[in-house]
Amino acid sequence: MKLFMVQVPTSHLGAKEKVFPLGLSRLSSLVPQEIEKRVLDMNICPDPWADLKKGLESFGPDVVALSFRNLDPLAGHQASYLSSLKTAAMMVRALLPGARILAGGPAFSLFSSRLMEEVPEIDIGLLGEGELVFPRLIGPGLDAEKIPGILWRHKNQIISNPPGPKISMDKLPEMDVKAFCPNDYAKANSYVAAMGIEGKRGCDLFCGYCLYPFLGGACMRLKSPALIVDEMEQLSKAFGIRLFHFTDSVVNRPAHHFEQLCRELVRRKLDITWTGFFREDSLTGQNLSLAMEAGLAAIYFSGDALTQHGLRLLNKQMTCENILKASRLTAEHKILTMCHFLVNLPGEDENTVQKASEMLDQLLCIHGPAGSLGAVIFNHVRLYPGTPLTQRLIRSGDLDPGTDLLYPVYHNPERFNHVLHEFEARCHSAGVFSRLGLSPGSNDSVMKRTTK
Repeated sequence: MKLFMVQVPTSHLGAKEKVFPLGLSRLSSLVPQEIEKRVLDMNICPDPWADLKKGLESFGPDVVALSFRNLDPLAGHQASYLSSLKTAAMMVRALLPGARILAGGPAFSLFSSRLMEEVPEIDIGLLGEGELVFPRLIGPGLDAEKIPGILWRHKNQIISNPPGPKISMDKLPEMDVKAFCPNDYAKANSYVAAMGIEGKRGCDLFCGYCLYPFLGGACMRLKSPALIVDEMEQLSKAFGIRLFHFTDSVVNRPAHHFEQLCRELVRRKLDITWTGFFREDSLTGQNLSLAMEAGLAAIYFSGDALTQHGLRLLNKQMTCENILKASRLTAEHKILTMCHFLVNLPGEDENTVQKASEMLDQLLCIHGPAGSLGAVIFNHVRLYPGTPLTQRLIRSGDLDPGTDLLYPVYHNPERFNHVLHEFEARCHSAGVFSRLGLSPGSNDSVMKRTTK
């Protein structure tokens, strides 16, 4: 048996920043020795489609596993990566009519049934985590009916098997760093961490627009801090990796696990730094100081709303004061801070936009003197099937229930669709002035334009 594992393109081609294929590398380490294996990450290829064609023709695999990580680039871009999955599957079928084609990955899981219909070349789809079932999909004998968590074809029908148990985080397979060399990614990046580290999977917060609980489970499964740091230490010693990014939905929850992780990093005295997404209401001066001692290089916040209206709408379960308090802490500690917010949310009016504008000014005033604000990233909310926010818009008549959400759909009514650009311009000016030690002056004129 021959297996070809392929990460299909899910980034803007030509982008300098590369991301190590963490999930596919773990699956690669599970492939038995009797199966001949090759891998290809099309995201790091100068000419990815020519390289895929060459690999298929020269290797002639019996099984091709296509990993589909991102459905679209978010950040308001009206672009879809669906064509990457379609084209890859079509090329496999055209060149190797008898090959078994598997598909999986986070993007595939979000629309698994729909993608099985949309891409008829796919024989088997893997829904969610693959570590417990992947070895059963690549051998010469395949009894699809008995494998949990997959979709497969039978007599022109798509059969969806019930999900099976989720893997214990302490039993995650190692990354296959021989097949996927970390240096191919770390050396390409200028400042963004190329190497992801998993401290946990799942999320119990149920934000109104988010699918993390669907992808990873509705409770947090924690990995032992010692095992997390073992992985970081091994990658540092073997490949000189100095910057990591935690892929956890929230790195500082639960607090006891986060603090144990930081203490383990401090104890090891490793020459490494790391980043991750933090929850504002779980941040304290004590655990922030501990994190910085443990190598925290930059902190990412995803408050997602600048008003109490938005926080309630998105079920963030925190307040504007939590966001301001966290910003004061990071400014006091002079730690580089990135903030993410969604604007033009459902139900916005002149009053909420004005409050958002005032909240933004407070954040800029907090970080300006410290020069600690790396960026404020604004987006419109991406709508996915089944989320509470999407269902609310359908019930209110603001979203046609027949809208195809496979392709990028953002909530961005025309009345306030300029707000994102107004806020971005203000943050740009504030960032330049902060870096150069200048006083930004008044934003009254900007605020008037924003709410007109």
